[in-house]
Amino acid sequence: MILSSVTDEVLPDRSHGAFPRIFETAAAQGVTNFEIRMVEAKRFPIVESEAWERLKHYGKEYGITYSSVSPGLFKTTLNSDLMLAHAGYLASASMDVAERIDINTLVTFGVLRDPSDDASSFDRVVALLRNTAELAAARGFTVQLENLPGTWADTADNCLALLQAVDHPAFGYIWDVGNLYEAEPVHFRAGYDKLKPYIRNVHLKDGSFVHGKMEWQHFGTGATDIKGQIEVLKADGYTGTLTVEPKCEPQMDEDFPTSMRYLRGLLGLT
Repeated sequence: MILSSVTDEVLPDRSHGAFPRIFETAAAQGVTNFEIRMVEAKRFPIVESEAWERLKHYGKEYGITYSSVSPGLFKTTLNSDLMLAHAGYLASASMDVAERIDINTLVTFGVLRDPSDDASSFDRVVALLRNTAELAAARGFTVQLENLPGTWADTADNCLALLQAVDHPAFGYIWDVGNLYEAEPVHFRAGYDKLKPYIRNVHLKDGSFVHGKMEWQHFGTGATDIKGQIEVLKADGYTGTLTVEPKCEPQMDEDFPTSMRYLRGLLGLT
């Protein structure tokens, strides 16, 4: 498995001097692979020019591999005015910028649900995702669906329904048990067996419900069974990206190394 993280998950620092600290902290735990989400204080791809240059510069200096971009694609509702920008601009602009640093993987969400949704909404979501996969494939990209509460890709069964309906070789799945548990607090195993053929990436975070609200916690202290996730991935020979998302609320400097120590123990890394 390839240890990875996300640009805003290692430290709470969003300053102009953040990247050297982020990459040093990550490298100390054996992580040199990153998904680009936040570039300092702004979300990819609409970032400050100087911040983008710092991302590239320090990435080279610290030997960082950028493997995917997450622009928040389709993190809006079908009937929102913002869908015009998401469907017509955000995916293509994200790929335009990603190509400049040799990234060919685009992360998407499954469209936020809304009271205005009707019987046609599922098919509309499928069409949006399939069209994105087709556009991406034509450019040599793959698309990875990230499950998120409140979207059409929230529970394991709903993710499976979308993956089967889109049915495109460039369209895969990010297995995020933390988000699955928040949407439906059940053990991951039954859902994993259904989703396993589609998994191209794994997001790891731990947490539990406190007073009815999901709170993110250090690995091994929550209810999502990080240990069990690693065991099934090992048993099935998973060799893809293992993306660590350890930030708690509020995010602290110690979140990343604390959770990484637990994870490295599960992986047998010294």
